[in-house]
Amino acid sequence: MQPFFHFDSLTNAQTAKRLLGRHAISAAIRRDPQPDRRRGCGFVLVVQNRTQQAQQILEQHGLISATPRDL
Repeated sequence: MQPFFHFDSLTNAQTAKRLLGRHAISAAIRRDPQPDRRRGCGFVLVVQNRTQQAQQILEQHGLISATPRDL
């Protein structure tokens, strides 16, 4: 299982990926495998390591407000 963060738009996922990249945390953008059809198709940002640090960074910048899920 790989932890990931959900985003409603590709733009938000790309913004989060760039932000994590500035902190030397690698991530990959993928389509959400279990999308919520009410909110669109959605995208996920998969983070291989340093997940807790990634979560803190994304929360501090207002990009997420929930804990990562698993693929």
